[in-house]
Amino acid sequence: MKNTNESLKWLLENFNYIDSVTIIDVKGTVIVKQRFNPRYSDEENKLHNEWSVGKNLLDIFPSLSHEDSSLLQALNKGKVTHFEAQSVTTHEGKVSVTNNITFPIIARGKTLGAVELSRDITHIEKKLKTEKQKVPSKAGNGGGRSQYTIDDIIGESPAMQDIKRTIIKIADSTSSVMVCGETGTGKELVVSAIHNAGDRRDKPFIAINCAALPESILEGLLFGSQKGAFTGAENKKGMFEEANGGTIYLDEMNSMPIMLQAKLLRVLQEKEVTPLGSSKPVKLDVRIIASVNRPVSEILRSGQMREDLLYRLNTINIQIPPLRERMEDMGVLVHNFIEKYNEQFSKQISGITDETAKFLGSRMWRGNVRELEHVIEFAMNVAEDNEKIDLGHLPAYLTEPEEAGESFVQHTYIQDISLTEALETYEKKLILDALKKSGWKIVDAAKFLRIPRTSLQYKMEKYGIKRR
Repeated sequence: MKNTNESLKWLLENFNYIDSVTIIDVKGTVIVKQRFNPRYSDEENKLHNEWSVGKNLLDIFPSLSHEDSSLLQALNKGKVTHFEAQSVTTHEGKVSVTNNITFPIIARGKTLGAVELSRDITHIEKKLKTEKQKVPSKAGNGGGRSQYTIDDIIGESPAMQDIKRTIIKIADSTSSVMVCGETGTGKELVVSAIHNAGDRRDKPFIAINCAALPESILEGLLFGSQKGAFTGAENKKGMFEEANGGTIYLDEMNSMPIMLQAKLLRVLQEKEVTPLGSSKPVKLDVRIIASVNRPVSEILRSGQMREDLLYRLNTINIQIPPLRERMEDMGVLVHNFIEKYNEQFSKQISGITDETAKFLGSRMWRGNVRELEHVIEFAMNVAEDNEKIDLGHLPAYLTEPEEAGESFVQHTYIQDISLTEALETYEKKLILDALKKSGWKIVDAAKFLRIPRTSLQYKMEKYGIKRR
């Protein structure tokens, strides 16, 4: 019964992602191979399938042996086997990591072969390594490091100044912290600044995105495992153990599965973690900082998080305001991004025009500071050296009807911009985009804008729009 339950659980978690089916005979020869892996082109998958049929499994994957091959294990034992994160090297030298479930083919008590369903998780394994490899710090030894300090938090608004003061006050505390803010507001930057401002700055800083990984991987990643805990398990330290003495950052905490939340609460209460397959707990001295991208009240109503865990993590709460609520920071943010990309692109862009500043100040910025940075980066790529960024350098999507309509209707202007100025700035941006789309053909641009050609010519003269 236990084996049946494990098989069902594996299928539920992986069925929609299966991208390879392999059948071998009793000698280990591949008799059916169907790989439809999206990491490869259709032609590459087809050639691989045709090449594999008729060859011995160990010739296709020379890194495998009878002891560590899930197919050969199922064949030899006559039992269903599960392998998590089985790493193999092909005859071409390519490394592939898969989750496998393998069934022996048995007729009248005799094993005739085995069939295996596989899910390629190579990209997930790469993501795990990336999560663990943070930018090194100049001081100290240990695990991952956080790269941002309080000086990297750009903003002169009262809200951002309050956040900086709070970071300094709570940096040396051991209490848990909850950082709340919409996507793109800079939550990881604030979390890193907390770590680097405190007495744990020379200790490990480990960050993990709870929404990016499936539950079966996340549990072992957080708490660690011992060989034999499950098929294919190895002795691995969990991220909590790796962060011992330092800080662990749980990004998008509200996306963590409820079952794991219960285990995390136990870790917080007992200050120790027990790796999967082990009975010996490991004592911990770890500061936990979590972040969520929705208001705490909304998370509680939705049932995404356990209330007891949420209150435990929310001992210290830092709210990062969206960009639309701190528009007085727009100027310093734009200046900072221009300096950054001037250095990166070896350019000398001197700033932005007044009209562009007014236009940027009129938007809702649903993607917050991250979206603003991407917009400036785009403009820096297309602007000529030694000139200012103007409306014509901005991405065309900024004036798409749905996006622009929401911005202009809902935005409450903080800057001293009259309605006439705002509408003229928007109109000029639309005209520039239409001209670029039409290759500066006035007749075609007028069709885009649904106005007479003569009206377009008048407006171009009014706004001083000329082709460079």
